Amino acid sequence: MKFKPSEGKPFVSAVIPAAGRGRRMGAKINKQFMKLKGAPVLYWTIRAFDRCDAVDEIVVVLHPDEKSTFQREIFSPYAFDHPIKMVPGGETRSASVYNGLKGVDPRCGVVLIHDGARPLIQNQLILDCIESAVRHRAAIAAVPAKNTIKSVRAIPDEPGGLEVDRTLDRSTLYEIQTPQAFDYHLILEAYQRAADRHLEATDDAALVESMGQPVAIVPGAYQNIKITTAEDLKVVDGLISFFNS
Repeated sequence: MKFKPSEGKPFVSAVIPAAGRGRRMGAKINKQFMKLKGAPVLYWTIRAFDRCDAVDEIVVVLHPDEKSTFQREIFSPYAFDHPIKMVPGGETRSASVYNGLKGVDPRCGVVLIHDGARPLIQNQLILDCIESAVRHRAAIAAVPAKNTIKSVRAIPDEPGGLEVDRTLDRSTLYEIQTPQAFDYHLILEAYQRAADRHLEATDDAALVESMGQPVAIVPGAYQNIKITTAEDLKVVDGLISFFNS
């Protein structure tokens, strides 16, 4: 499967938000620039999309203070086949993604939004998300929840105390990943509406859902880990060579 404008297929842009600070890592540098096998986390993420023939451009959303770091650590030392655009991030994730969406090529038909700290993304999952977005206009990678999930409530007269409210049906619960893939005009409208209403979302599809648009589920992969903690970094470092050979 190859989506190319010359074949009448949509122009595909990959937007990679990488402007967050990742404070939960407890590190002095942005987790996107921490090293995996000697190369920054963000390099491995970009590399995955650069290797995908269905992608036409890559837009990286960076904290304004880290543009020079990106150029020094990633853009200059590594060669990429795809055009790489650098777009400044905003004060929130939603603002950063919105900036990235506004920075894509005018020909964009399908846009992929993928966490910069999720470097184990595989080519087939990228292709599956694009294909599903073409068919359904909105599609997200997800995996079935492995653990039992319970909703909780506060214990009366016990500050900070919690108790079980109910046990949820695990068969209907999925853990959402990225890529999330959309018809470009659909997701742009969703973000424009959110900006007008001063809404913040950590999940891109939630904004599309609020417009009444169904969102298709694409089977994801448990190894498609988002690096959030120091422990995550160690796990991904042990897997990166196997999944990116």
